[in-house]
Amino acid sequence: MPKCVPALVICVLATSLAGCAALRQNMRGQELSYRGAWHCEAGSCKAGDMVKSTSGTREGTVNINTVKLAPKAGMAFTAAAPFDTLTATARDCKGESVEISSANIIAPGDHGIRDQDARESWVVWVDPSELSGLERGKGACAVWKVEATATWSDGASYSLTAGVDIKG
Repeated sequence: MPKCVPALVICVLATSLAGCAALRQNMRGQELSYRGAWHCEAGSCKAGDMVKSTSGTREGTVNINTVKLAPKAGMAFTAAAPFDTLTATARDCKGESVEISSANIIAPGDHGIRDQDARESWVVWVDPSELSGLERGKGACAVWKVEATATWSDGASYSLTAGVDIKG
């Protein structure tokens, strides 16, 4: 038997196990999804008056919604299986990142956004006063990407990145 056959068998088994673990996590609903971004259309408003962004782009697998940060925008994340915690980090065009505080990560029912897509979701508030360390420019530098990571009680976690293109 050639020496490479055992290594090939081990490689195939490892790949299969990793694929099975990902499939099991997906079948349990432990996969995060992005519901969109909400913002105030004209000046400052309450969360209940925010509107869902209906424009944006896509960069690879990352959805990027166009929003105004007056005073902030909300990004909604959810999963089929309720998760225990959500953390988030914002990143700018130059690779600088800032962890979003837990005070700006709000569980379903507590954030005040009334839209059906957000009502049952966790909301990550993108607040420029908290993210002052990030570049905020034009073009590609007008986009902040937010990586959200959900964690379930069994220790499983899943991360998803979405973005906001800041206008006005």
